[in-house]
Amino acid sequence: MHRTAWPCRCRRGLIFTQQAGMTPLHKTSWRNIALAIVTSLVASFQIGKAIIALPLLQAAPLHLSLTQTGMVISALAIVGAFFAMPLGVLIARLDARKVLTVGLLVVAASSVAGSQADHIVGLLVSRVLEGVAVVVLLVCASSVVGRQAHAADRDLAMALSSTAVPSGIALVICATTLAAALGFELTWSCIWMVNAVLALAYAPVVWLGLPRMPPLSLHIGSSDERVQTSSIWGAIGRVATTRKAQLIAIGFGLYAIVYFAFSGFLPLLLRDLLALTPIQAGFASAAIVATNVLGNLGAGALMRRGVAPRHIVAGSFGAAVVCIPVLFWLSLPPVLAAFVSAGMIGCMGATPGALSALAPRVAPEPALVAPTIGLMLQGSYLGQVIGPMSAGGLAQLGGWTLVACMLLPLALAGVFVARKL
Repeated sequence: MHRTAWPCRCRRGLIFTQQAGMTPLHKTSWRNIALAIVTSLVASFQIGKAIIALPLLQAAPLHLSLTQTGMVISALAIVGAFFAMPLGVLIARLDARKVLTVGLLVVAASSVAGSQADHIVGLLVSRVLEGVAVVVLLVCASSVVGRQAHAADRDLAMALSSTAVPSGIALVICATTLAAALGFELTWSCIWMVNAVLALAYAPVVWLGLPRMPPLSLHIGSSDERVQTSSIWGAIGRVATTRKAQLIAIGFGLYAIVYFAFSGFLPLLLRDLLALTPIQAGFASAAIVATNVLGNLGAGALMRRGVAPRHIVAGSFGAAVVCIPVLFWLSLPPVLAAFVSAGMIGCMGATPGALSALAPRVAPEPALVAPTIGLMLQGSYLGQVIGPMSAGGLAQLGGWTLVACMLLPLALAGVFVARKL
């Protein structure tokens, strides 16, 4: 499908009204895009905080097992795995500024509630509530980026938007490890409270900084098509039956399983395989996860030079196919193992950059971009549920070598899906 600018006047019965907020974009609003990306960054902090808190969650008073800590990471994604696309349809019908502001407030409230949990059940319930807010924030922020970018800049803007999750994870891991290195006694509940304050502080920034963004209004020529699009289930059906959208969701799901099964346990993996101290493992994990951002940016640069997204995704998964057996099945020196890990995570970062740029292109209609992004994230969240929980269970059952046996065929499947994009 070739890339076209979204229409803003009548064309074969397709009309975007002024009330829809779709006035012609003569240039990209990088300021509004930056505000939306930072919102995604704050949302992604909720993923990173669970990763760096894994050793703390295994200590008193919770004493969680590896499988249970995997559940803490995955709980946030459970809602997204089932409801990201329906939430995307609802988000598309609301003012984006209001959605982002309320989402940040819900993140703050659920983080406070989670910090007070004294049992695994209470912690998981708060994480599911956080999951609702994080899904809403990521879908809505991505759709805002797409709306605020001129057609010529949309691929780059969407690739930049995809950097939010790995950047947020890396920042939380690095900041928490640095605080521990400076002598601060951190508990997991303290980490939760800090994230609550950050979300609460950024909510008024979004409210005051972004303009009103009413929902897109779409009118199709025939009455049957109009009814189909106006119905929530009709919109879901149109997106879910679009082949390219399905492939993007599957590709993002495979990426998420491999990425989060690996990066979600990096602090423990580096501790067990390389015998690093907790502080060393924390800094190494932050540096390795940060390389994922370079992959996101690299995808944007390659697409601006005309490289097809499917080639970028195939190369990304191909790098994982090479690195997984080298890292898990060979006894590498610690420094070399860290470089191989960084290479794998960095190359894989090109996948979300390329797939995020494809999402607005493959949406059935411009008004269905948000649910298309929702379907993409639904695949991602399903991978986030499967990846950490499976990796934690396999590691506890047979060690990290067994985890590699799961990741390698999934990376190969990613190469196959990329060829179909």
